[in-house]
This record gives sequence, structure tokens and C-alpha cells, in this order.
Amino acid sequence: MKKGFILFGFLITFILSGLAAFASGNYLHTITLEKSNTGYNVILGSDSMAKVMKKTPSDNELVLELSGITSSDTVNALYKGTNSIDGLVVENIDSNKLKITVNAENIKNSTVIINPINGQSAIVGESLPVDKVLWIGFVMALLAVIVKVSKKLTEEDDRILIKKDIKDREIELYRRYRNEMVTNPSINNRQDMRMKRMLKKIDRKIDERLTSSIL
Repeated sequence: MKKGFILFGFLITFILSGLAAFASGNYLHTITLEKSNTGYNVILGSDSMAKVMKKTPSDNELVLELSGITSSDTVNALYKGTNSIDGLVVENIDSNKLKITVNAENIKNSTVIINPINGQSAIVGESLPVDKVLWIGFVMALLAVIVKVSKKLTEEDDRILIKKDIKDREIELYRRYRNEMVTNPSINNRQDMRMKRMLKKIDRKIDERLTSSIL
């Protein structure tokens, strides 16, 4: 049972250390606006992943709301293949929350990509990045192993306790019986040689059990 608690404590420590890594300072450093065949690629350069919500109030306006991130002292804007960006505004709207507004012709047809230094790039609106999926999968697998091992240890402890309880009760009953034979000689006199040999054999078994329980 103690081993189960140790393993469970290890899991909690491991998960918390991973969460601490994800929760460390995350800053937005660059915004790259790149012209594409269908519209624009908006690439956000950050330290690590952040939650991004994409809104398009109109064909020429793009609003991005980011959580779990703040702007660095200087956010560099990079333009590739375009000079028709009408406006780019970055706002810190709350603690670890940003709002980015981009005004440009046909900006509605844009692909937003978050490109963290620590991790793999991910397209907003698509599946989780591979590194995060692997992390979650690893934690779930480790949790399943911990639960299985803890259950096995608990069942083994229960079996040991049950066996010990049975042994203790058998020994106690036998001791009472032997004491009764000593205090009541008439019972002892009625025993034949075969019964005496059997009792000696039982005595040896009891001694063996007592020795094994002490060890």
C-alpha cells in the first residue's frame, strides 16, 4: 500500500513539474504577415503555446484573442510579400491576455499559425500540437500504470492480511484445545497413538507457521 502512495506521489510531482513548465513566462515576440494565394498567413512568434481565438468581423478585419501569453517589451511586425496592411494593433487586455487587430484587404481569408520557440507550430482551429498530444498521452498512460500497480499492491496486502488472520485464529483455537487437554486429563487419556502422532504433526506445523510469521 505504501508503494502505491509513493508511486502516486511521483505521478503528482511529475504532472505538477510539467504544468509548471507550461505555466512559465510566455511572451509574444513577433507577428509575421505573409501574403498567400488565398489571403494571408499570420504567424505569431512566442515562447510557448497559447490559446488563440480567431474572429473576422468583416472581410477586411481580423481579431485574435490570445490567452496564457503577454506581449514582450517590443513586438516586431514583419511583412512578407505585402505592403497593403492598413493597421496592426496589439493590446494587453488583461493579465496574460492579448488582443491583436489586423486591418487589410481580404484579411478574412487568412491562416493563423502560432510558432512557439518551445514546441511545434500549430494552425489555429486545428488539432492540438503534436508535443502537447504526446504529453497528455504519456501522462494518461502513466496514470493507468499507477492505478493498476496500486490495485495489485492493495489486493496483495489484503490477501496477506486474510492469510495472517486465518493463521492467527487457527493457532488460537489449537492452543485452547491443547490447554483444555492439559487441564482435563480424561480427554488426553482417551487419545490413541494415532491421534497423538497427528497432534505432534500439527504442533510442528504450528511452529513452522509461527517461525515464518516472525520472519
